[in-house]
Amino acid sequence: MAFKHTDDYTASDWVTIIAVLIISFSLVMVIHELSLSADDGHRLYINLSYMLVFVLNILIFWIINSLIKKNRKLKEMEIVKLREQYLEQFIGNAESQYDAMRKLRHDIKDKYETVNELLKVQKIDETRKFISESFDLIGKSEPYVKTKNNIVNAIVNAKLTMASSLGIKISCITVSDFEGIKGTDLCDLLSNTLENAITACKKIADDANKFLYLKIDRETDTYTFLIKNSIDHSVMDSNPRLTTTKADKKQHGLGTSIIKEIARKYNGRCDFYESEGMFCCQVTLMADTTVLN
Repeated sequence: MAFKHTDDYTASDWVTIIAVLIISFSLVMVIHELSLSADDGHRLYINLSYMLVFVLNILIFWIINSLIKKNRKLKEMEIVKLREQYLEQFIGNAESQYDAMRKLRHDIKDKYETVNELLKVQKIDETRKFISESFDLIGKSEPYVKTKNNIVNAIVNAKLTMASSLGIKISCITVSDFEGIKGTDLCDLLSNTLENAITACKKIADDANKFLYLKIDRETDTYTFLIKNSIDHSVMDSNPRLTTTKADKKQHGLGTSIIKEIARKYNGRCDFYESEGMFCCQVTLMADTTVLN
């Protein structure tokens, strides 16, 4: 008997439990009918049969609970492993951004020297052209967000840069402060939601309009994360439970569970829906005043 990863009894688990109860009840009724016509010598065996049915029921329930607990622990271990991978990605993104900043400073220094040399020989038109081209390059390397939270900057800029390189149009609006939310939870939430959105856009034909929208609002102590992405068919109709379609289901498919877990942790909620031809994930979190940023 196999049970899916879950935090509680699933429909299939309840079907098994009810089936066991019905079979046990039917067996007890049969034994009871036999006992009516049995002599004293057989009543001992009948009583033992009653006890055996009772013990078997307890054993089956114990096995079911053990399997659910083991699967829950396996799921928790997989989530921890996935979180470690996201943290490693964050560290790698932070290092890449630091290297990019050092390279940019070096490039700017070289450009100033070039402009200075051009001005020395009074090549005004060439100087203007060079400055214009430099502005274009700087504009292309501009990050998507500049919040006061380094984790948000690293994750969002890395994911949106990846999306842009895949031909996905980007729209991003966010608050600056993320007080009351742990850095690891921000990492998990943004990594999973944006990765899911990018993966969905990649499945759309290259000549189609691909769009990714990220908006983070805050009203008093309530944060709202809204992530929308283009779809070419209804995901809620074809895959209402949002199970992964990737081959390695152990390594993938935990993203939705992690998002829901974070929403519960911050007394919020998580909604998946479709609107105007886009798949939407909206997560609401209540700020935790005990968290120090």
